[in-house]
Amino acid sequence: MTRWAAREAGLLLLGAATGAGGLWLLFFASSYRARADLCVVAGLAAAACWRLVRAVARWPAAVPVAPDRPAPDDGLIQLTVLEHRLAWGSVDPDRFRERVRPMLVDLAVERLRSQHGVDAATQPEDARRILGESLWQMVTGPPPSRCLTRPELSRLVEAMERI
Repeated sequence: MTRWAAREAGLLLLGAATGAGGLWLLFFASSYRARADLCVVAGLAAAACWRLVRAVARWPAAVPVAPDRPAPDDGLIQLTVLEHRLAWGSVDPDRFRERVRPMLVDLAVERLRSQHGVDAATQPEDARRILGESLWQMVTGPPPSRCLTRPELSRLVEAMERI
């Protein structure tokens, strides 16, 4: 018998004894007289199933991620956070002012910089022309005292996508 087979047989017997003893104690605690041989057979069957599943089932290999690339689900997490903020921002004016508007302003300014090479702080005329009036007012104007409606928010997002 190989070392691996001896180890598996030992683990199987240990599992069977543990399962049989546990089953017998469970029956004993519930005032039921279980036959010892049936408890041993049930424990052996449970241990054999447990060892077979352990032998067959393997943990999936981790997906290697290059150090310079984000993890595969980073975009999904950010999208979920954005969706949550937008949902709450359409209901609560304070949340819109404190969380949604700054995020939208950052997105608009970043798209302006990356797509056109324009810095809104140093080139306001060019930025205003590219952003359009409604988006420019959101970026530079005072925060609104109310929540934006879904159509208003949709128009701002579409304007950002056109940048």
